[in-house]
Amino acid sequence: MGRPRSTDGLKPTLVRRGEKIYAYETTSRMENGKKVNIKRYLGVFDPATGKILEKDESRCAERKKKASEERAFKVIDELAIGDYGGVYLLDEIQRQIGLGKDLFRSFGSVSKLILASAMALTLGRPRVYSVEGTLDHTWLRRYYGVESSLDSGSMTALTEQMGHAQANIDTLFSFRLEGCEEIVCWDTTTHGAHSEMEGLAQYLSVNKDDEDIPQFKVGLATDMRGIPVMYRIYPGTLGDTQTIQRLFDDLDEFGLKDVIATFDRGFLSGRNCRDIIGRGRRFVMPGKTDYKVFKTLLTRFKTSEKKDMRFQDHIYSVSESELGLALSENRVSTDGSPAYDFTLPGDEGHGKDGMLKAYVCFDSETYNDQIQSHKLLVSGIMEKASRISCRDPVKAFNKLAGKAARFFDVAADGKNVIVTAKKNSESFFMNRAGMFILVTTPDVTWLQAMSAYEVRRLTEQAYNHSKEEDGRFRTSNKDRLQGRMLLRFLSVIMKCEIAARIREARMESKLDVTACIENMSTISARRYRECGRLTEVTKRCRTICETLKIPIPVEVRENMEIYSPEDLESILQSE
Repeated sequence: MGRPRSTDGLKPTLVRRGEKIYAYETTSRMENGKKVNIKRYLGVFDPATGKILEKDESRCAERKKKASEERAFKVIDELAIGDYGGVYLLDEIQRQIGLGKDLFRSFGSVSKLILASAMALTLGRPRVYSVEGTLDHTWLRRYYGVESSLDSGSMTALTEQMGHAQANIDTLFSFRLEGCEEIVCWDTTTHGAHSEMEGLAQYLSVNKDDEDIPQFKVGLATDMRGIPVMYRIYPGTLGDTQTIQRLFDDLDEFGLKDVIATFDRGFLSGRNCRDIIGRGRRFVMPGKTDYKVFKTLLTRFKTSEKKDMRFQDHIYSVSESELGLALSENRVSTDGSPAYDFTLPGDEGHGKDGMLKAYVCFDSETYNDQIQSHKLLVSGIMEKASRISCRDPVKAFNKLAGKAARFFDVAADGKNVIVTAKKNSESFFMNRAGMFILVTTPDVTWLQAMSAYEVRRLTEQAYNHSKEEDGRFRTSNKDRLQGRMLLRFLSVIMKCEIAARIREARMESKLDVTACIENMSTISARRYRECGRLTEVTKRCRTICETLKIPIPVEVRENMEIYSPEDLESILQSE
């Protein structure tokens, strides 16, 4: 057994930090069979006297307490301040289009939390894990009376529950599709992920950083005003043909029998057209000029019978042609199924497997714009080419010109490059400038086809709003992905509705979606005990309200339902 020792005679351990030397007493003891060193602070060591200036315990405690008080903000519970106008704007928009009503009929009482989260994404940083901060600095929490925490962990649980409730999501889609009139537009895009997401995301291509990333595919349907009504998530390698089949299955299930489906030109193929008309459905797709049959139609346009047709205060020169489908004798589709060729009158087997229609359209205004842009492009590239000086000038030029390299003849001259514009490629471009082709089923009129063509452009705008969000989904769970996708879907609906109203008011040159939300957010709400008031409504905010057809805010709203009182009867009926 060791002899007891007094600590009075122990030599202190001295540690220099900056200009001061600190003294510590070091002892040891046995804990769980192991030797543990114990260090106790003694005070500051004075080298001049060789003594230790003992610490003032009360002084240290007081100093810590004072420092803590200095860092703390005093929270005044009676006073609440927050950005109000942006919340008010989104609530008025969703209320007028019945979004909150449809959400409540689909998800019940949790719908208020879902809509508040989607609004927070629209108002703040488009990240699911930053929703809580947006709720706190805006009036959103008080507006809807949201008491639940929406921190990162809570949002993870909420989105997983939402994604698991696929039947509820489909119910929401059915309500949104009820308002569709005549046209539904469909397009797909890919999104990156941080994992394979239980097999949903698959490695497809190389991104700009030369890094393989797993991707999944999203299909989005919009109505004729470009407002999203439905989305679907697919494995990354699924082809467009399968997404079209799923779209029509959904339209059949939701009872939309007579709508015209419109697609981007990337969907155009004989196989897809054959499948659609086989289902008895109507469609519109832009034609591809790299198909031989469409090149022939463009060439024949000058000598064909044409009519001047008016659409949205604009005149187009239009010729109508019969188009057919015939089973291909020397091709098959990528999945091994039969392929179909497009045919014209006089071709062998013309229309044997189905009949279509092609509208060849010429827009003189677009023609002038495209010719001007082309000439500027050629001039700019040739000017930049004159400054090339490197070991492989032809390679450098091709990299500089990109797809436009086909308009030039190029030859190396030492480290420089000799460039001349190809006359035949330029004339080919000019002969097709201002022209486009719309492929439709025989029962679609030119005005219907043009309306569908316009909606296709609006669907691309909807995707642009969606891509303003976080480019890659940071989750490995498919249900959480579905839940986050639903929040984005709701956010994009509100953004697209604002964009549609700006477009319909012809105010695109003066307003955009972001500007509307940011300017309206300059209106703040204050509540002190029982007294609530708004800050001044600027002239800019009044213009936004007038453009978007919403009332100017005059009072502070709190604890609101997400649907209007007049919607209550339809909600009770659906229950």
